[in-house]
Amino acid sequence: MRKVLIPTKLDAKAADILRDRGYEVVLDATTPFEECVKNNSDAEVLIVRSEKVTPEIIDAMPKLRLVVRAGAGYNTIDIKYARTKSIDVMNTPGANSNGVAEEVVAMMLAGYRHVVPADISTRRGDWEKSKFMGREVTGKTIGIIGLGHIGQLVVKRLGGFEATFLGYDPFLPPEVAEKIGVKLCTVDEIFAQADIVTLHIPENDETRGMVNRRLLDMMKPGAMLINCARSGIVNEADIRAVKAEKPLVFCNDVYVKDAAGEKSVADIADVMLPHLGANTKEANFNAAVKAAEQTCDYFEKGITRAVVNKF
Repeated sequence: MRKVLIPTKLDAKAADILRDRGYEVVLDATTPFEECVKNNSDAEVLIVRSEKVTPEIIDAMPKLRLVVRAGAGYNTIDIKYARTKSIDVMNTPGANSNGVAEEVVAMMLAGYRHVVPADISTRRGDWEKSKFMGREVTGKTIGIIGLGHIGQLVVKRLGGFEATFLGYDPFLPPEVAEKIGVKLCTVDEIFAQADIVTLHIPENDETRGMVNRRLLDMMKPGAMLINCARSGIVNEADIRAVKAEKPLVFCNDVYVKDAAGEKSVADIADVMLPHLGANTKEANFNAAVKAAEQTCDYFEKGITRAVVNKF
């Protein structure tokens, strides 16, 4: 019987599916991650959410054959080291996409209508209507950097706002962009023309620090930048410098470390959330189901299309 360790807050549906297929499952979201791994070092499968799967974690599980990230981003997993140990790493693309797309819409509205500061002010007993003059999303030009599952859903969810959509994605066929109502542009064109720019790309050697002073200087005064992708994509110091010179709205949901403590963007973020994009009951359920089904398909049918470290 193969043993699967799920040391995270993942919907119990994953454990149910796996047990029904004959797997031994340990679902433990309360024991500290490293301790849980140590207590279950004989597991062949590790299913995680945002936990960091380091070389030390991998070495602590000598029977490990498969790591499944119940979500899209896998930058918390050392995929190269896993490959040296002949361990496949999978993600579950699309499972969390709608949750993130809806959060982007929520951030747009919150940022434009000053929802957070106006709530604080009104609860305090103040009445500052003139201070919180807002803007409307309807009719705006929205730029989307990355038109994968999430980026395309952002377009779909904003369909009722009569917006103009500009997009950049080197892998998206022009005919698909045309079908979903997006005009493909360069990154420079998007930053220069859009009222709102939202980022939906992975963090890697090509994208790290991509949103820098040069691009930010192109943005219209009062434009909005939303980062629900990865923190390293933006240069925080450059945002700080540009915001000192012209009004920009910065909405952020991603950080160098997902943990309590001071955040380096606290002084420049108009809206900041604790990485809530995929933190919905629906997304958690979808990721749980996909993680379990992909695990079964991997061992029972040899299906490896979701493996991200085949190199």
